[in-house]
This record gives sequence, structure tokens and C-alpha cells, in this order.
Amino acid sequence: MTELTPEEIYRRRELTTKLQAGTITREEAVELARILEKEKKIAEEQKDFNALLAIIFFLGLLYALSKK
Repeated sequence: MTELTPEEIYRRRELTTKLQAGTITREEAVELARILEKEKKIAEEQKDFNALLAIIFFLGLLYALSKK
């Protein structure tokens, strides 16, 4: 799998900051989930378990927010 593009990395940082601040919109949450799923596949392929745990944490936050 290819790596994240510089634009995806920038956008992920921007959106995770908004997620942590509680100011992320539903559309942004969907965008962030798409980026994180791609990053999760990369981490799985590279067996990067620390990154995988962080990604799963953020996906869990997004899931919890979507249920509100």
C-alpha cells in the first residue's frame, strides 16, 4: 500500500486537532475516518503496533462521536 500523501498527513493533523478539541464536523469526521483507515492498513502491513493502537484510539473517538 502506498504511504499517505503530504496533503493527507496535513489534513489528518488538522482534523485530529479538531477532534480532540471537540469541534470536528460530521463531514470532517468522515474524511478523517477515511484517512485513518488508509493509515491503519499501512500500519498493519508494516507491523507498526504503536501506530496501530493510536489509529484505533482515534477511530474509536470518531465512532463515539457519530453515536451522539
